[in-house]
Amino acid sequence: MNPARIGGKLVAAASAILLMSAAASAQDDDNGPMTQGEDAKYVSVSYVDFKPGHRERAIEIINEYFVPAADNAGVSHPMVGLHMQTGDWDMIVVWEMEGGMADMEWYRSPEDIKWYESFVELVGGQEEADKIMKEYQDALASTQVEVGHYHTGETDE
Repeated sequence: MNPARIGGKLVAAASAILLMSAAASAQDDDNGPMTQGEDAKYVSVSYVDFKPGHRERAIEIINEYFVPAADNAGVSHPMVGLHMQTGDWDMIVVWEMEGGMADMEWYRSPEDIKWYESFVELVGGQEEADKIMKEYQDALASTQVEVGHYHTGETDE
């Protein structure tokens, strides 16, 4: 058997044991229900893979239309956007979920609506907005969205 595979399995097993023991010890320390904490900030992480030859135009659409539409609408921008050099994804974008996990309840949020109305106005109408949006969507090979959190270290104690 390949030594690298054995090492990988050992690391995975050790990690699983550590995670289980951390969860068990957290259960031992608390006296009931527990949230992630008041200092938890939730984020949505979007992974984007563009079709070959479409990356440059897609990023151009983002910079020329999507970002100005957000500015004009007064809605938030991503916390960070990364243009990847290696790996399976061309771009990774991290958005703060300002409403926390409650943001997951929206199919179309008020902020989404404000952005889209601004986008339609910016490009000169619904027909042009549909055309640009279709061009962007046609540039996508695949996308994936994950949700996570981080701690700010701030509490209301």
